[in-house]
Amino acid sequence: MRLKDLYERYHDRVEFIVVYIKEAHPTDRWWLGRSRTQRLVNDLTGQRARTDIKEPVTLAQRQRVAASCQANLFEGVVPLYVDAMDNRVATLYTARPTRIYFIDLEGRVIYNPGIGPFGFNPDHLEPVMEAYLSQL
Repeated sequence: MRLKDLYERYHDRVEFIVVYIKEAHPTDRWWLGRSRTQRLVNDLTGQRARTDIKEPVTLAQRQRVAASCQANLFEGVVPLYVDAMDNRVATLYTARPTRIYFIDLEGRVIYNPGIGPFGFNPDHLEPVMEAYLSQL
């Protein structure tokens, strides 16, 4: 199951917040391109990440890349926010390289599977959400 599918199934009971942070593998920095590593990540996660993005240096550039990400990965359905250029959210939530968190109504993190891309598996999130929602 993909994050978009979870959103469509649960958005009326769970608030989804996806935050686009600093570009992980820009072409002008640490580019994976069509490497074996990138192919492995794509195969394991089912996500086809773009590999042609330069590191945004302004918030407007980051917002354009985020909009493309939202359109391509979430078909424009899942709300997507953009981290500030000081990477405040990424730093606070140790978001690099990729993370999924489930935070309860009291603000406690009750699900954090670890770093991505291998820890980024929405299939594992659904049972956590179901168990939590059944207790409300």
